[in-house]
Amino acid sequence: MDKNTHAREAQIRAISIYAKRPEQAQIVNRGSAEVREGLHCQYEQDGHRVSLDMPVAIGGSEAGPSPGYFGRAAICGCLAIGIKMTAAREDLHLESVRVGIEQDWDNRGVLAMDGASPVPSDTRIAIEIETSEAEEKVGEMVARALSADPWFLSFRDAQPLHTAISVVEAAV
Repeated sequence: MDKNTHAREAQIRAISIYAKRPEQAQIVNRGSAEVREGLHCQYEQDGHRVSLDMPVAIGGSEAGPSPGYFGRAAICGCLAIGIKMTAAREDLHLESVRVGIEQDWDNRGVLAMDGASPVPSDTRIAIEIETSEAEEKVGEMVARALSADPWFLSFRDAQPLHTAISVVEAAV
């Protein structure tokens, strides 16, 4: 069985299960990040670990990509995969999906300097699809994929966010 067929059949199977038992679709992802010395950070989730750091120019050691790198990877990867998933469910053949991102920043914002925002001033996403399918059909499918893409929507839309802070006494 090829990978596209596997993707389609697995999704159809999951949809069938979730339609009958919606509680099976409810999950919680848990991860944690820790910074000890300098700005080098380790993030762990589900047995995977990645390193993050900041550029030397603002105090990091560049021991890993910045958190923004992973944010951009999340939205691009999720969109590319989500489009392929939607195409597979709809039995459309796509040779490839490439998603690019450009963001405009004012680096003063991350340093909490007056007059500068820490969020991007503009984000542009470009989606390139190689396929022999009709352009209109592909465009409609991509619109459906975007409307169900968790990372695209989490960047685009406001959402509830709760923060809990606890201070633990350091051992001396």
